[in-house]
Amino acid sequence: MCCFLGRSAFGSLVYRPSTPLFFWRLMHGKMPTEENLRNWGCVIVSVCSFCLKSEETSEHFLWCPFAVELWNWLGGKLNCVLDLSAVLSLLSCIPLHGSSQVSDMFMVVVVHTLHTIWLSRNTLHFSMRKATIHAAKVRIHSLVAMSGNSSIGNCLTSEFSFLDSFSVPPNNRRVKEIIMVLRKAPSPPRLKVNTDGSAIGGHAACGGLFRDYLGTFLGAFTCNLGISSVFHSQINGLIFAIEFAVQNGWRNIWLESDSTSALMIFSNASLVPVMLRNRWHNALHLGVQVISSHIYCEGNYCADRLANMSHLVQGPVWVASLPLELHSNFFRERCSLPNYRFP
Repeated sequence: MCCFLGRSAFGSLVYRPSTPLFFWRLMHGKMPTEENLRNWGCVIVSVCSFCLKSEETSEHFLWCPFAVELWNWLGGKLNCVLDLSAVLSLLSCIPLHGSSQVSDMFMVVVVHTLHTIWLSRNTLHFSMRKATIHAAKVRIHSLVAMSGNSSIGNCLTSEFSFLDSFSVPPNNRRVKEIIMVLRKAPSPPRLKVNTDGSAIGGHAACGGLFRDYLGTFLGAFTCNLGISSVFHSQINGLIFAIEFAVQNGWRNIWLESDSTSALMIFSNASLVPVMLRNRWHNALHLGVQVISSHIYCEGNYCADRLANMSHLVQGPVWVASLPLELHSNFFRERCSLPNYRFP
């Protein structure tokens, strides 16, 4: 039986059909323990089955002597220090800039270790059979190897030794799968505006910048949208781009975004959120000739940074000079230097 956790390059986790509740609880930061029974009103005497020194909670399974020995062993294999402050904090060990296959491996190591600790607890609690550290390590290693073999992610040559430590064959990137992303310049007098949206903790923002056919910076905008969704921020970015173009007297623009769903509103206006339909309708009747296209996020870096910076402003703001944070990537694109999209 398989469990999918919603990661694009994530394979399957093999587990017993009788324990799907474990994974649901784990994604909510809790393990199925006696702590939950007490929270539901059950009056019980709780004690950890391993150490018999503390009550049984999700957090206790992180620093119980039995669990600590497993976490220390895994920290050595993963070459990192695991954050044991909370269940979900364990996922912070996943490398931000690693390959997709290695990220999958870190995820399954954490999940299978928590699951093994929980199953060892059940064996001792209900069958009175004590689980050994060696048996737990063997189980974790075998399950991680099985899940790692199911990963559809790719890895780098430098990561072969890490994958080999878990008996997982590497999935090499193939050169033909690497996409070169280049900025395409508009034909004069058309101007190009790249837009993007951002959402952090339920708070959304958007941004965009205008350039001419030579790649010259003409201006940019940022806007903090408050509580909203990523899709709303992407749509707002397109609308603000048209409105700011009108304010500056630019009547011929090329809109570019890395959101295919947002760009679909040009062909199907019913996709525009209800609260934005009047603004979208008005923007289309401002006398601006607009064409739109999609670009991969690797080629939309400047707009992405502007969207992230927008969380620090209040309302829509026009930026007349190029922000320092964009200098490096802006001039890379102006010089037609490529970015690369890896599978």
